[in-house]
Amino acid sequence: MRENPVRRAAWWVCRRARWVQLEEGGIHSLAQRLKDLPLPPWEGRYHFQGEEELTLRYLLVLDALNFCFWPGREKWSVTGPDGERLTGYFALAWALRRLAEESPEFYSPEHLRSLDEAGLRAALGEIPLLGVRVRNLREVGYLLFKFGSAVSFFSHARGSCARLVELLTAHLPSFRDAASYRAQWVPFYKRAQILCADLYGAFSGRGPGEFHDLEWLTVFADYKLPQLLRAQGALVLAPELAARIDRGELLRGGSPEEVELRAATVAIGERLVELLNRAGRPLRAFEVDWLLWSLAQEELPYPHHRTLTHFY
Repeated sequence: MRENPVRRAAWWVCRRARWVQLEEGGIHSLAQRLKDLPLPPWEGRYHFQGEEELTLRYLLVLDALNFCFWPGREKWSVTGPDGERLTGYFALAWALRRLAEESPEFYSPEHLRSLDEAGLRAALGEIPLLGVRVRNLREVGYLLFKFGSAVSFFSHARGSCARLVELLTAHLPSFRDAASYRAQWVPFYKRAQILCADLYGAFSGRGPGEFHDLEWLTVFADYKLPQLLRAQGALVLAPELAARIDRGELLRGGSPEEVELRAATVAIGERLVELLNRAGRPLRAFEVDWLLWSLAQEELPYPHHRTLTHFY
């Protein structure tokens, strides 16, 4: 199996990091906490599942838009199936599911290629970074037009996460989640990798969700995981960086501080996989991510870092 460049680059950054430090004691304690936690199932009750082509288009659109829901006075939200207030990823999943059920033509290549801000606002309301999201959806429309269908596009991955991430980043610039750190290329590919996990979950590991290299994936470096890792004592921040995050200051996307936070998240995920396997709890990195993300929904003593980005 080929090496994931995200994994390699994350360790490279951590060995040179100035702003963050991995804390082995905290990592071991967190591994002990995770060891006995049940693995959260893929949360599918807010997602569309139907005819294969439309389901694949839906998932591709979902992860093309799966980023940065917090700018504004309140976090973007929608009303869920039971009147509950949904925010972030689940809000997006539900809003897009309703579009798939009520207006499946929204997902046609022709519609996506010609979408404008007014059209997306009518579909999703005042979601943040509207213009960037329109651009991403137009990319998806051109991709579907080029390949003829979502089924055709995903079939080119031949059951490989590594190959699918290559395809996504080759054909969709908005999925090229990478930075430069000390003049070195550092990829993270958060949304491309999470699409692999979403396919696996939505199709229960069969058909388009059957991958022979799921262990190739890393954890998905976002806002919530560094916040949790800091709270658990697995990630230690330099006092100046901690103070900036606690004050709610914006960290520039691609800055050394932001790159180090994300790289440390990936590296700690790798250590947790190693420790859990050693303890008799064999989990893959994306499953560790599911556990960590679930814990991160609890009330935490620190805020998450704030970076305006379309990568996560």
